[in-house]
Amino acid sequence: MTYAEGLKKGLSLSFFREFSEETMREAAAAGIDCAELSFSYDYYTNGIDFPKNAARYGKIARDAGLSVWSLHLPFSGMLDISNENPQLRSITLYTNKTLIRAAAEAGAQTIVLHPSSEPIEDDRRAERMRLSRDGICQLVEECRACGLTLAVENLPRTCLCRTSGEMADLLEGTGACAVFDTNHALTEDNIHFIDTLTARGIRIASLHISDYGPDAAGVLDERHRLPGDGINRWNELLAALERHGYTGPLMYEVSKKPRDREELPLAAVAANMRDLAAGRLA
Repeated sequence: MTYAEGLKKGLSLSFFREFSEETMREAAAAGIDCAELSFSYDYYTNGIDFPKNAARYGKIARDAGLSVWSLHLPFSGMLDISNENPQLRSITLYTNKTLIRAAAEAGAQTIVLHPSSEPIEDDRRAERMRLSRDGICQLVEECRACGLTLAVENLPRTCLCRTSGEMADLLEGTGACAVFDTNHALTEDNIHFIDTLTARGIRIASLHISDYGPDAAGVLDERHRLPGDGINRWNELLAALERHGYTGPLMYEVSKKPRDREELPLAAVAANMRDLAAGRLA
């Protein structure tokens, strides 16, 4: 058995864009072990009223054969812990704390957080880092009180945590871990990114797995394609995670209809998970 074959297989429910008994059963039947809840603020609150029904949704997942590994907090230009508008930032932190408590009731282990939205101008970056770090510290305490781990995601373009050095600077001393997204590093090699976090003492608690590459004009950006359909060197990346001591799931965050690609059936995603874990995707 390879290192990766010993890890659980996970899927972000952003793939389905809904939570239902049917989608949970479908995922479990495909061989997926765990799920990440990942929805918009509107869907969490108005679509499924997650704060009031979290325990029931956790039971639905477990009864279908899935564990709830993580909850991705909603994000937008307004729902941003680095927002310089005090009122909007306060609303964001209140919303996040409410969902953290609900996630614990659903049986989740990990909370996924975006450290910012974008765009961020260079002359505002230091202040946005300060605000984000303060918010992270508050949410770490909320997670600890609920028995959960807060994991901050690396992000692309002008967002915070676009480089490993900036991510380590933001997280050092906060008690937060990292979520490493394999399709967000646009200016730095992914293996270097992981090794830098390791060297700086930042633990990777979870992953967002997908592939990416340049478009026809040569612009590199996130694509959320299946592994193997992009530029990632998967066996090297998995070796870096093994060096790091990563023990969380292989959590896929792929689009059902990636940009410039055909719609993906769940069976193709599950088969890709098996190929990745077995080392068949170079």
